[in-house]
Amino acid sequence: MMTNQLKKYLILVFLLLFVGSGTARAQPDNLEISFIGNAAFRLSDGTVTLFTDFPYESGAYGYMSYEYNFPSETGDVISLITHRHMDHFEPFVFEEQDWRIIGPKEITVALSRNKIIPFSGKIKYGPLRIRPVKSSHANTEHYSYLVEWAGRKLFFTGDTEELDIFKNLPELDMLFITPWLHRKAELNKALPPAKKIVIHHQVENEIIPDCTDCLIPVQGQVINFE
Repeated sequence: MMTNQLKKYLILVFLLLFVGSGTARAQPDNLEISFIGNAAFRLSDGTVTLFTDFPYESGAYGYMSYEYNFPSETGDVISLITHRHMDHFEPFVFEEQDWRIIGPKEITVALSRNKIIPFSGKIKYGPLRIRPVKSSHANTEHYSYLVEWAGRKLFFTGDTEELDIFKNLPELDMLFITPWLHRKAELNKALPPAKKIVIHHQVENEIIPDCTDCLIPVQGQVINFE
């Protein structure tokens, strides 16, 4: 006959296994990713939403124009910004939103303090793990970013042309890269291993040489993992 002590032990083991399995199932295994324009993507796990290089000035420098329903974005929303150029960031539009921001100091210094997520070598925010990679572009303070989220590893190059940003990267689920940096990396055999390469910030009808397996999204396109 089973003793009361043994019964309590078995019940406790069952509860621990049940809670553990439920926790594992609750972890998000997918992100919804869509392309807005230029270097702007919207990523969401249904609870947290991350924008890269958005909001930007629509049509700035002859790049992509867009229309966006900003009031539809509620909840925990973050802008991840590589640098201050207007085709990547429009501070006045950002300040009108109830969003937070991760970005270079020369951007955040002029913004409301309560909107800024502290910048460091390893940024943790909810389910996000973000590693900024210092890089150069024109006359700006520029960062590329490794984003780890929902078991996925994504790398956003921004506008830099530095190949050194690819050093010490893990195998990526997605690499978001400009046409010019892709060409340079291909020529120098410096592309990091990635399951999917997404070309962005291209101008209309631009041909991407030697990238037949790359994804070149159109505005509004949803990007899926494979």
